[in-house]
Amino acid sequence: MHRDPPFYILSTTNNAPLVHPTIQYHYRDDSPLALVPQPSEQVLVLDYDPESSAPPIIQSISPSISVTGLRVEEAPGASAAAADEGVPRNDRMFIIETTIAHDKPLDASVVDERKPPHTVLAQFKQRNALLRQSLVYPNTESPIAQQPPAKLDDQPEA
Repeated sequence: MHRDPPFYILSTTNNAPLVHPTIQYHYRDDSPLALVPQPSEQVLVLDYDPESSAPPIIQSISPSISVTGLRVEEAPGASAAAADEGVPRNDRMFIIETTIAHDKPLDASVVDERKPPHTVLAQFKQRNALLRQSLVYPNTESPIAQQPPAKLDDQPEA
């Protein structure tokens, strides 16, 4: 892991083009109230520990956005730019993958609206896939894959 904090941070929502988010440094001894999102603001927290070899963890503290992944790649041309400027920096590119919740709370007035079964099933599958992706992050393996398969003929020992 690089000792310097990330210099190149980008984000993408649902595979949209990459954007440069506004960065605000917050340290462990700073008040956590500074992180509370303002109305219509989306706040993601990147927990970067230069002493750890584990990848950083990104969390959303905004109800309308979820983190689905983090990619760390070489930033094209970053090493040459840092050498030209004479300033050492972390030349890795951190790409935060997110998704936005577009669904509003269920309104009783729309309960009577009927959708075709294939539409409901497609929505269910899409939401389920998104939930799985969000729940698995930051682990690289699915929690289900980490558990040994259960045997049906095993009886508990007395």
